[in-house]
Amino acid sequence: MSLSNAFLLGDSPVARWLVENSPVAIPFLDYWAWQGIDGQSLTCPRGTELTPAAVKSDCTEVTEALPTVSQTTFGLLDFIARYALCGADLDRVQFPTQLDAALYAIAKRQVLYAYAQWIVNTATGLVTLCDASRIVDMAAGALTLDCLDDAYERVVAGTGRPTLIMSSKKGLRTYRSLCRAAGFKPEREPWTWYYPDKRRMGPGSVDSFNGTPWLVNDFINKSGLDGEYIYFMVTGDDRGRGPTRGVTGILPRQQMGNPFNKRVVQGIFDPNAGGPGSPGMLPGIDVWVSMPASVAVGSQGALSIIRNFTTVADCGG
Repeated sequence: MSLSNAFLLGDSPVARWLVENSPVAIPFLDYWAWQGIDGQSLTCPRGTELTPAAVKSDCTEVTEALPTVSQTTFGLLDFIARYALCGADLDRVQFPTQLDAALYAIAKRQVLYAYAQWIVNTATGLVTLCDASRIVDMAAGALTLDCLDDAYERVVAGTGRPTLIMSSKKGLRTYRSLCRAAGFKPEREPWTWYYPDKRRMGPGSVDSFNGTPWLVNDFINKSGLDGEYIYFMVTGDDRGRGPTRGVTGILPRQQMGNPFNKRVVQGIFDPNAGGPGSPGMLPGIDVWVSMPASVAVGSQGALSIIRNFTTVADCGG
């Protein structure tokens, strides 16, 4: 089925882009680290905690102490949106390419939403990749600054401190409320934001904790049924031999510049085009927009989580 009143998007250059009335906040993607991979997956060999080497002043035997080695594979998934342009829509506008461009932009946004939602899905996302010893469960209790500090310090990869904190807006509001209750202002860090009035990036500031930027992914507990989560991460992967393999999004290497694929098929399949239960093709085009992507956690020391805490209440109105 094509978009209702799709022809309205192609009436004039002014109206050709669909404006979201209720966009979901996902500014964390502006800071997300991506790496290109060859093939359909990325495999990371991992070792348990290393034992310090021996210290000797004689020729006595040095006992071998090697870690237990395992490996984890992170495979690509397809995040896909579809739209159809029926013949009537194409015939009703003077420049059909404008209509296709508008719907293509919508589809790309839907794909990014799907990715942002998937990485925080409690059944498939980052929480399933987090080491159990690095999860602080508040058991529906109140969030505290001390527990935030605890979760923060459980990130030990990289330089031993997170480079990104991610939560919902409500989780961030709860942190700000804690700071005000303790008698000090929430931390802020210099940041760069996009300013629509200037049509360019410009200076600003962002929430932070212990000097680490704190950004929002409002797909966290969007249903209100999963409980709140705050993620502490070292983002990025230098492919090094040490503890510098952090959390990244992964894409096919050749798509690092443009992650989206667009597949166009002439004709729109309709299972009832020839009558009930009689499939057929309708005039128009069917378009699929996809992004082959996933997430990888090189070192489990790069991720910690605090979850299941009581949040501030919503205000009325």
